[in-house]
Amino acid sequence: MTMIPNMTHAVRRVPARGFTLVEVLICAVLLVLGFTALVAAFGHDSVVAQRGEDVTLGTYLADEIHDMAFQLDFADVLALNGTTYNPAILSTGTSENLADWSQRITVTPVSSIDLNQTVAAGTATAARLTIEVRLRGTPVVTQTYYRFSMDGVPFTDAGG
Repeated sequence: MTMIPNMTHAVRRVPARGFTLVEVLICAVLLVLGFTALVAAFGHDSVVAQRGEDVTLGTYLADEIHDMAFQLDFADVLALNGTTYNPAILSTGTSENLADWSQRITVTPVSSIDLNQTVAAGTATAARLTIEVRLRGTPVVTQTYYRFSMDGVPFTDAGG
């Protein structure tokens, strides 16, 4: 004869279902940290995008001075040294919605054989133009260009 255990005296405990308070708190902290990281990332992205727009416009404004210098005679380019345009101008000489922008031009007469050698302005056949573009007084872009005197060079309109 087999004995059947008496189930009436045994109490079986069923494990509780759900999360403990500690687990819920840990989950909440992780969600807050994740949300904070996302908000910070979106804020950083907008700053980076604005900086990119500023650099693009600053580069364009430096190129405008470059274009203007190539429309001038070489002697007039040398005379641009120390010129500041505030507000910034386009190569046409106009300033459209650029009140916060400025351009500062530094012209250094250099040797056309050695562009690192500074020479007297009266003997220069090359010039280094450094254009610093600023937005509300803060430097955004600095670019350097070279301009050469084409006087006496065959097959050019310069010098007759």
